[in-house]
Amino acid sequence: MSVQDYLDEDAEVLYNKGNKAGMLNNFAEAFDCYQKAAEQGYAPAQCNLGFCYEKCHGVPQNLTKAVEYYRKAADQGYAPAQSNLGWCYECGLGIAENLDKAVMYYRKAAAQGYAPAQGNLGFCYENGNGVTKDITEAFDWYNKAAVQGNVFAQYHMGECYENGKGTDADIAKAIEWYRKSAEHGYAPAQYSLGACYENGKGVTQDFYKAHEWYNYAAVQGHHAAKHSMENLKRRGVQ
Repeated sequence: MSVQDYLDEDAEVLYNKGNKAGMLNNFAEAFDCYQKAAEQGYAPAQCNLGFCYEKCHGVPQNLTKAVEYYRKAADQGYAPAQSNLGWCYECGLGIAENLDKAVMYYRKAAAQGYAPAQGNLGFCYENGNGVTKDITEAFDWYNKAAVQGNVFAQYHMGECYENGKGTDADIAKAIEWYRKSAEHGYAPAQYSLGACYENGKGVTQDFYKAHEWYNYAAVQGHHAAKHSMENLKRRGVQ
């Protein structure tokens, strides 16, 4: 086999080419590369192909196909696919909603240290979705994901510390976690940080900083942040 033949056929090479094309928003090329690699049974490509089908990247949306490819990769033990399949079961995307199976797949991925699954598992424990509600267990899973930089979990760590859920209340730590998440663009954390500034909770009251953080969240479509900005505007802050 020539070098060019290798580059044209090797699953990992095709997968990496797909990733590069996706980063350039060339989703059609990315889809083609992932499909060729997925046909060779390459789990990361199967997972990304599922994501393409879920998000209409280079192909019309087909949630049934998304589930099919997530499952192919999940059955090989690929943590991102297990997490994505869990999400499909949790939300009923392309398959009947089944919270027990959602938790099962989140747990498989979380056991491998995959942060998004750990965060989602924490949410399941916090709300009793597919498991017995256990806020201490929720906090532990949020913490595992948050220290890896997962913005969803960081936000929920802030909530836990602010409200004393699964841990002692500590507004300074709440602010710390909200800020980590907010600085990486997570709208709910931006809103919560804005609320802390508006009310002087854990920080010096500052309506202008509150407006700034509300605005970051509002431009992402966060409705409560838009409402809070309107309230500040009536007070002359804009």
